[in-house]
Amino acid sequence: MSNRSIKKYFKERRVSYLGKTVLKDLTVDKPSEVKLIYPAIKKDYIIENYLLSETEDLLFFYKPPFMHSERVNPDDELCLSDIVSENFPDYHPISRLDFETDGIIAAMRRDVALYFQEKRYYAWVNGIINENFSFDKKVDASKRKKVKILSEKGDNILNFYVKKQSFGKTLLEISLNFAHRHQIRSILGYLGTPIVGDKLYGKGDWNRMLLQCYYTKINSYECILDNKKLIEREIF
Repeated sequence: MSNRSIKKYFKERRVSYLGKTVLKDLTVDKPSEVKLIYPAIKKDYIIENYLLSETEDLLFFYKPPFMHSERVNPDDELCLSDIVSENFPDYHPISRLDFETDGIIAAMRRDVALYFQEKRYYAWVNGIINENFSFDKKVDASKRKKVKILSEKGDNILNFYVKKQSFGKTLLEISLNFAHRHQIRSILGYLGTPIVGDKLYGKGDWNRMLLQCYYTKINSYECILDNKKLIEREIF
């Protein structure tokens, strides 16, 4: 849990120790007696709205925007990891997407090894980009909030392809084998063409961040979103 969330729980008088309310940091002798009161998670979902395809070894799920991939705080709303663990306890998610990013997340059976992965994203960015390009600089994700682009060469090459241009914005397709945290977002912000709606690396100029993982291949299995969900046909 973040310090911000913990302070919020103290303020709301939701933390207790040995039956007494705790209002600030406290060193305890019996950690099992620390209690946090939080609302029950609402699980009134329809599994078919999330499960895209199923194989013996892998499951592919659709994560909508404004949903956490994994639980960050105890009182978060329904997360994709909740759906996986509740319906498929022998599988575990092997990737994650940012809160506002939508797209495909894979879950693998626990006794299966991962030997190959490929991902493709769509991103609407601010500015006109006329040529395809590649980017291989290293990213520093040691800071919790914001990723920094470094000068040395990294271990992961990203390929960017121009798909269309409209109203001063460009739709890019991005392909990569694996993604570091915020890698695509930080690169595009570093290049001066931040993703539309990105509040951290751009201006937050849309009602959501227009980044989507539309294709994933894990080992020999692949999954692609259907046309109704693709952001490349959504706006502009």
